[in-house]
Amino acid sequence: MAWIFQRRVDMDDLTDDLRIRIHYKLESGQLPYDSPTKVSGRPATGETCAACDSAIGEGLVMECLVGAGGRTAWVRFHVLCFELWNDERRQPHKQTA
Repeated sequence: MAWIFQRRVDMDDLTDDLRIRIHYKLESGQLPYDSPTKVSGRPATGETCAACDSAIGEGLVMECLVGAGGRTAWVRFHVLCFELWNDERRQPHKQTA
């Protein structure tokens, strides 16, 4: 039973660390605040996650088309990283001039 508690604590720590990293990347412009215009999921083939910079080796890769006009780009995430990015980008943030 103790290992279940430890795993939960470890996951909470991981989630907190990812939120901090994502928040930093949003504030520094490395991740977009824009709402995705298209979201899709597909099997991963080793892409790099835009949030955590780790390879998306197994499971599902989430792809988001963000931007407008001629400035669109695909951004790829682990599923958890996508969920955290989508939550963090909706939080109030500083506007830069």
